[in-house]
Amino acid sequence: MHILETPRLILRPPSQSDQLLLHGLHSDPFVVNAIRDGLYPTIEQSKAALVQFINHWQHNRFGLWMVFVKDEGQARKFAGYCGLMCIGTYLSEDPNYVSADPNNVEIITCLHLAASGKGIGVEAGRAVVQFAFDYLKVEKVIGFIRQKNTRSLIKNLKIGLFYVGDTIGEKGTRRRFEVSPMTAVKADGLLVYDYNDQDGIGCH
Repeated sequence: MHILETPRLILRPPSQSDQLLLHGLHSDPFVVNAIRDGLYPTIEQSKAALVQFINHWQHNRFGLWMVFVKDEGQARKFAGYCGLMCIGTYLSEDPNYVSADPNNVEIITCLHLAASGKGIGVEAGRAVVQFAFDYLKVEKVIGFIRQKNTRSLIKNLKIGLFYVGDTIGEKGTRRRFEVSPMTAVKADGLLVYDYNDQDGIGCH
């Protein structure tokens, strides 16, 4: 597994001790209204989500990173999560999804209201996308955005994603974006700490 560090942030894989952090994030009214259709999660649902995040890392050796804002060089303030998941794990309604294709990797970001509007999502997203291209060697990263989610639209454009069309699924229409190594905006001062030398990155 890997830890990512940028000038302001430290991104680390999730652990069992993150249960309350994740439940607090998913219970933030800003998050509830933005991505949870106004529904507050139960603690059991937050536990299940965390297990899903951890299992994804164990099966694919990449996933969602917990994002912390540095305080005098240390990771102190939890801002949310940002990372990569195989399409079908988190959003299964894409009609072009092929499970065996390692390029079906989606960028996902979820931040507290207090962390929004400060460039944290852009900084984390650029690091995650650069990791995808430099370390996972994928050809593209996909993003799905609700049509009314202006914040995410602006953020993804700053990362280098571009609009390719709409996807219609059970949860309605979402805009589909893609980013390639040619369009991605490089992360400033990205450091990657590699704690796993095994081969075989891909969506399983």
